[in-house]
Amino acid sequence: MKTKIILIFVFLSSALLVNAQYFNAGIKAGVVGSQVDGDGFGGYDKLGLDAGLFVNYQLSMRTALQFEMEYIQKGSSHSPNVEKGDYSQYKMRVNYLQLPVLFQYKLAQNFSVETGPAFGLLLSNYEERDQWEIESNPFRKFALSWIVGVNYKISENWNANFRYDYSLMGIRQKPAPFDRYIFFQYGQFCNTLVISIQYIINHAKAK
Repeated sequence: MKTKIILIFVFLSSALLVNAQYFNAGIKAGVVGSQVDGDGFGGYDKLGLDAGLFVNYQLSMRTALQFEMEYIQKGSSHSPNVEKGDYSQYKMRVNYLQLPVLFQYKLAQNFSVETGPAFGLLLSNYEERDQWEIESNPFRKFALSWIVGVNYKISENWNANFRYDYSLMGIRQKPAPFDRYIFFQYGQFCNTLVISIQYIINHAKAK
């Protein structure tokens, strides 16, 4: 089932990139810093990658819709700090195929802001504490988050993007010991910062 969904997404994205007469279309890649609210630790210590495709449709002189398909690595990481008497070690890796749908508004010639939901499909996960793998509390197969970001146009083909991505629903199937109460529910929530570069490979034709 998961493979079929991925193949459908790849096919649709390829079709958009090839036939996007009225879309700006391109590729993106960046770095991720993440933590999980509700795991008992703090800090954007889990580093990851973000890469994917996007199509951007201009609604007006100042507004646009951007659709993306991306592979993003989220999770949490904590290393021992012997000087402070902290001997605990923890790793959580949750890797998603994520589909953001973003509304963008141009503030100035080279600056725009964006916001919108992102729908995620869990591709893989791994968790360990004190070097022992944990499998007792599985993760949800589907995820939903909200994105707020800013774009800077470097040149005609290059954009820089910074965004904040936060879970709207807990990422686990069952309660966990340090769950947070957020959005009227207890759970663990991915808290993610992403810095990426976007390259436009297809410019929209004038209408």
